[in-house]
Amino acid sequence: MKELEKLIKELRKQLLPYHHDHDLESGRKRWEVGREEYLTSWLAQHLAMCREKNRCSRRGRCVYYDYGDLAKRNYEICYELLLRIENGDIICGFTGDSGETKDKD
Repeated sequence: MKELEKLIKELRKQLLPYHHDHDLESGRKRWEVGREEYLTSWLAQHLAMCREKNRCSRRGRCVYYDYGDLAKRNYEICYELLLRIENGDIICGFTGDSGETKDKD
């Protein structure tokens, strides 16, 4: 669990342009899915699109870092998070209004 928490902490350092109130309600209603399922698929989709758009796989590093070691580490974090989301090991949840989060670990 500590490794997963470390990955999430490092991901939180990244700037994700997400306006969850508007995006969540419009997308969730359109696809008739729950809040957590929508957010989880949204995150996976945006990580995958970012990797494809910036051709990170070809370079083996994240384009948002100038330093080679940070770029390589961020690339690895992104890839591992995508794998864990696709395997169902990570389910995104909301805190605040519902007062609960979902963890599988």
